[in-house]
Amino acid sequence: MRQVGLTHRGKALCGITVALLLLSGGRAAAQTVPTDLLDLSIEDLFEANVVSETQQAEESRQWHVSYTYAVSDYDEYYIGTNAVSYDDVLFEPGAEARTEYNYPVVPTEITQEVHALRVAYDLTDATTLRAQLPFVMQSTDHISIVPGYDAFNISSEGVGDIAFVADSIVRQSLNSVWKVGAGVSLPTGSIDEEGDTPRAPGDQQLPYTMQLGSGTWDFPVFVSFRKYEASWDWGVDASYTLRTGKNDRDYRLGDKAGLGGWLMWKGASVVRPGIRLDYRWQGDIDGEDVSLRVPNPAFPYPAPVTNPNAFGGDQIDLTVFARAPFADSWYVEAAYSQPIYLDLSGPQTSEKFHFSIEIGTSF
Repeated sequence: MRQVGLTHRGKALCGITVALLLLSGGRAAAQTVPTDLLDLSIEDLFEANVVSETQQAEESRQWHVSYTYAVSDYDEYYIGTNAVSYDDVLFEPGAEARTEYNYPVVPTEITQEVHALRVAYDLTDATTLRAQLPFVMQSTDHISIVPGYDAFNISSEGVGDIAFVADSIVRQSLNSVWKVGAGVSLPTGSIDEEGDTPRAPGDQQLPYTMQLGSGTWDFPVFVSFRKYEASWDWGVDASYTLRTGKNDRDYRLGDKAGLGGWLMWKGASVVRPGIRLDYRWQGDIDGEDVSLRVPNPAFPYPAPVTNPNAFGGDQIDLTVFARAPFADSWYVEAAYSQPIYLDLSGPQTSEKFHFSIEIGTSF
């Protein structure tokens, strides 16, 4: 089976160099922690309002506040580019040998939700400071061969990783703008969530996907270009998130990179529909939380979500969205995306869909 490339940070950094040259971007890739549903990445977060930069300057609106709800659902498994069934991933004693591709416990559906408050302040006409406070909720259904755990659910919720970002216009004309930005994501989300699993009696440490944050100091950077036409706006962007050190559980989630482009029709209607295409990459987990192991030297991981090598991969998403202003300075935006290409380190659950809705204002 093919394991997804770019598992080494050196290759990843080379990849983002290319990405920055190509100028594109995107959201988090593959299965990950729910805070990543609100990636601090480019247009969908930083350019969400539909009040133009010129209007903002004329009206002296320096503060921007928004609320976002986002949800992702994961269900079907992939190994590389091949979809596999739950039966393929669930180990059946007596019917097959245990391998690195089957497990006694198998998550069947992962639902991750995030509520986020975002606040931004225009420090100057060119530079904006931004903060994001997420509250995350997640639930995972499982099947297993363990007696008493044929079908069960685990869940977790709480504050995720708080992030701060500064972005600045570096070049601007009458109908185009270049921006660069950088930020920091603080390890405020818990990585000590526990629940009742088949590993042992009572509550134990939950898998990586059920934790509320990364546990490390993470640094997103991005560059974007936006063009304003008579009937269309379009743009391209690139992003990278560098994770540093290891957390208190002795692991580090994979770095992330994104390339993307979008097109939005302004037309005659107040509603502005658009389409976006993103390539997303995420590395596998470096290190591991040894408390997720079971005492089996040959096969220490009871489920795919406990195996640090079954994370990361490549993904291409197609997104449709619509934005609309209302009242004096309010806007609402909704977006729906699905992957159109997957190449995942596996077996790994794949994202079925992602939906978000945001409402905000400037003053």
